[in-house]
Amino acid sequence: MNYFQNADYSWSEDSLRYIHTPSQKTQELFYYIQEIGHFKAFPPYFTERAGLPSYLMKFTLKGQGELTYHDETFTLDAGSVFFIDCKDYQYYHTKSRDTPWEMDWIHFSGGNTGRFYQEFMRSGKNVFQVTGNPQENALHLIMQQLLKLQDHPNAKSEYQASVLIHQLLNELLLQKFQQDFTEEDIPAYILGMKDYLDTHFQKNITLDSLEHRFHLNKFQLNKEFSFYMGLPPIDYVISKKISYAKDLLRYTKENIQTISVDCGVDNPAYFSRLFKKKTGFSPSEYRKIN
Repeated sequence: MNYFQNADYSWSEDSLRYIHTPSQKTQELFYYIQEIGHFKAFPPYFTERAGLPSYLMKFTLKGQGELTYHDETFTLDAGSVFFIDCKDYQYYHTKSRDTPWEMDWIHFSGGNTGRFYQEFMRSGKNVFQVTGNPQENALHLIMQQLLKLQDHPNAKSEYQASVLIHQLLNELLLQKFQQDFTEEDIPAYILGMKDYLDTHFQKNITLDSLEHRFHLNKFQLNKEFSFYMGLPPIDYVISKKISYAKDLLRYTKENIQTISVDCGVDNPAYFSRLFKKKTGFSPSEYRKIN
C-alpha cells in the first residue's frame, strides 16, 4: 500500500514529541526509535494513515481514544494498549470530549520487532487492557525511561534505547498473555496432555494417537495446546526429543544411531536432519562443540 497520511495535531503545549533519523549502523544492529512522545490530545485530534514502515504502540493513561484497524473499531480507555503495523491502514482519534486523550506512544522498528508483532498477534487482537493503575504499569515506566533518554542524548543512548525497547516488547507480550488466561484457566486435559508428552516423548506420538487417547478432535487439541503451551503438541514432543538428545550427546559416549533410537526416532538419517533443523548443527558437530 502506498504511503498516505491525514492528521489533526490538537495536542497540549506540554505534550512531548521527538523525531529520530537513525544511522545505518543503528538500523542494522539495534531496536530503534523513529518517533516517541507523551501526548494530551484534544478533539479533533486524529491520525489516518497507511504505508508507513513502522510499528506503533500507544498506551492510554487518561481520557479516551478510538482506533480503527483491520476493519475493527476499538474504544481506548485508561489502561488500553494497542500495538500495530503502520504499513496497514489505521485511523485513531480522541473520543473523550471533557478531557484530553493522554497517552504514551512510540514508533519504532529494528531487531526482531516483526517477529514480536507476529507473536503479539497470536490471539488475533491488536488491543488489550492492563490491570491496576496505568501510571504504575511497567509499560509506562519503560516509556518514561525512553523519554528521559531524549533529554540529554550521548554515545550510549542508542544502545540504551535498544535495550529498553526490547524490554517494552517483552512486557507487551507478558502483560497481554497474562490477560488472555491465568494458569487456573488452563483446561485439565491440556495439563494432562502435557504430562503425558513429558513422560512419553520417546514414543512415536501423532495427532491421531492424541485424538484417540484424549477423545478430542485433533484439530481442536492442536489449537488449544498451542494456545496454552505456546507451540503445537508435536512440536513440543520434538523439542523434548532434541533436548534429550543434547543431553546424551554431551554427557554420554553413545553413538548417534543409539541416541536416535533412545529419542524414539528409528531412522538415524532423519534424526540427524531433524536435529540440524532445530539446532543448526548436526549431532556430531554439536558433540564436538560441547
